[in-house]
Amino acid sequence: MMLRISNKNKLIVSFVALLLVGLLASTTVAYFHVKNRLEVAIQQEIQLKANLVAVKLNYLTQKTIEQVNHFALHLDLSDVELEQHPGFEYFLKRHPNHNGLEYLGYVMDSDGYYGIANWQVPVGYDPRNRPWYIEGKKAKTARFGKPYISVDNDKQPLLAVTSPITQHGKFVGLATAHLKFDYVLAVLSDIDLGMAGKAFLVDQDGNVDLPKIQNVDLIWQDEVKSIIKQGITTGLRTATSSSEQLFYITNSIDHIASRIVFAVPKAAISQKIYQDTLTLLIKFLLIYIVVMFALYLSNRHLLAPLFNYLELDSVTRLPSKKHFKQQITQDFLPFNIPGRLLIINMENFNRITAAYPATTVNLLQNKIKERIQLQLTERSLLGNFSESRYIAYYQLSEDDNKQLLTALTSALSKLYEVAGGEIYCNFRIGVCDFPEHGNDIETLIDNAFSALSSISRQQNNTFAVFTPQINQQFSDVQKIHNAMTKALHAEEFTMVYQPQINRLSEELFAVEALVRWHSKALNRTVSPVEFIPIAESNGLMVSLGENIIRQVFNQVAQWNKQGLNIAKVSINISPQQLLVHGFYDNLMRCINEFQVLPSQIELEITETSLLQDPNASIEILNKLSQCGFSIAIDDFGTGYSSLEYLNTMPLHKLKIDRSFVIDLDKKTKSAVLVKTIIAMANNLGLEVLAEGVENEAEANTLQALGCDKIQGYLYSKPLNAIDLAAYIAVRQNT
Repeated sequence: MMLRISNKNKLIVSFVALLLVGLLASTTVAYFHVKNRLEVAIQQEIQLKANLVAVKLNYLTQKTIEQVNHFALHLDLSDVELEQHPGFEYFLKRHPNHNGLEYLGYVMDSDGYYGIANWQVPVGYDPRNRPWYIEGKKAKTARFGKPYISVDNDKQPLLAVTSPITQHGKFVGLATAHLKFDYVLAVLSDIDLGMAGKAFLVDQDGNVDLPKIQNVDLIWQDEVKSIIKQGITTGLRTATSSSEQLFYITNSIDHIASRIVFAVPKAAISQKIYQDTLTLLIKFLLIYIVVMFALYLSNRHLLAPLFNYLELDSVTRLPSKKHFKQQITQDFLPFNIPGRLLIINMENFNRITAAYPATTVNLLQNKIKERIQLQLTERSLLGNFSESRYIAYYQLSEDDNKQLLTALTSALSKLYEVAGGEIYCNFRIGVCDFPEHGNDIETLIDNAFSALSSISRQQNNTFAVFTPQINQQFSDVQKIHNAMTKALHAEEFTMVYQPQINRLSEELFAVEALVRWHSKALNRTVSPVEFIPIAESNGLMVSLGENIIRQVFNQVAQWNKQGLNIAKVSINISPQQLLVHGFYDNLMRCINEFQVLPSQIELEITETSLLQDPNASIEILNKLSQCGFSIAIDDFGTGYSSLEYLNTMPLHKLKIDRSFVIDLDKKTKSAVLVKTIIAMANNLGLEVLAEGVENEAEANTLQALGCDKIQGYLYSKPLNAIDLAAYIAVRQNT
């Protein structure tokens, strides 16, 4: 379908395009102008935060060393109870809320006596064997050890701080405090490096201290090792890993053999630059919109003539729907003169746009406009409702009833000579009278559409005048539509299956899946004859079709598990389904999900599907056929374009419509047509099946004409899955 844009919309699109181009250009310039400055500023901000954390940790370690040293110097070894030691008492008074310290105590080297505050020493525990004691004794100076895991049940990570205890200048033991490693990590977490940034501790070799606790990416650890080997201590550096580029800042910590490492992905910095630039752009755009809106409000009276001109359709130069309604409301309805509103719909517009170039379609639309204008009265208005619809209003005279409508339908039904050829157009017209059927334009349009919807699609070049009965029908249609929307979510739609029988072998070789609906909201069973057309016209057919496909695939999968031999299941596919984006992908997902072979599925399409977009239909059907799906054309012979597509479409089966089968044994012409169809299908290598066979006379006549495969009430009505299994079992046993 060709896309037509009004002049007003073209102006708006052009304005928006210029605005976007300007914004893009200014944003690009701004981005490259501020990029380096922002990058340096962000790096400096990270550097400052990192230095502050390093200062905080250095202060923590220095104070802890001083506290343990003070405790060692004031420890009175003559006291038995730790709580009586002046050093401990002094420490507790001076540092009553030291959050980082978990333990405080001492160890005598001679006998291993272990005194400690607020901790029950485990039985058999000898602190002299612990790595922190061994290393502390060797150092003979106050120091921090490496992180370790406690022997307690909580297995928390700790840092041991030790200071030698001397007596008469001789080493006799160690004073010790144990700092929570989690407390150190909490200090590290104070720095906000962004969601992707990390801060962690490494040893002299660049290995992460307690990596599981710190949860540091091993790739980052490899990069840290490289930095440490290069002798880099403090400063901003870039190192490239296998996956990303990182900015590193390293700082040493007093008294601890570990280093702090701060790492921020370069991508995070770039993202912040992008966000800052985007924020400026949004602010600029909002200011621009406010200014432009203020200018429009102050000058809209000057723009009104331009907008009125732009409201005209770009092809026909007729008023748009919006402009048409405004004019009718202002120039016709206030005078209370009886009038008539027409909605003129071109039924075969989609087929015409698919068959002809846009220039030809544009010429055709203008010729249609001219024919309508010739039939309208002097006091009238014609507009474009959409690409395929015209809307007209004219004042009624005293003697005018349906004369104009009759003349209009006659004029529209004639062939149109366009671009050296002739085009046939099929129209339907919905009619509504003012003030009898409505006092405002919206009501008139709604009622005209109700009248339009009441016209049978089999009638050409005709019209319908609105009546209260039509409105009731339209209301009923709306009720069904509303109920369908809820029914799709409530899984009210179910499937039945009608057998397809080979007359020669009397075997069931396939079934056709048919949808049924018992509506809880309407409290009745709604026939497919009712709800399928409503679903197609109101945009629900795609959702309903997907629901049907999943139900059928699920049922076939269950039959496969049960060992029920049903070679093929036929599914009816609506034109909307076939051409909707994602139809092929949806079928492939069902194949994978339910583990059903494509050869078990037959897709039934109608001639209408082929007419809407022949090229697209051929493309999708070829893909489906290549995957193994069978393709059948349903209701063959009811349209006028069947023969055109038989040779181009990848078809496998042709289904003769019920209208040809009824009383076939009594209708010579129907028999001749059916015989011709069968012979043609056989020559093309197509399977033939007749549907709607209800008696032996019809079946025998079909068999005599060469059609052995039939479907209809002669053999079975549509059955649910359980009844179908029983039906098959009975046939196999007879």
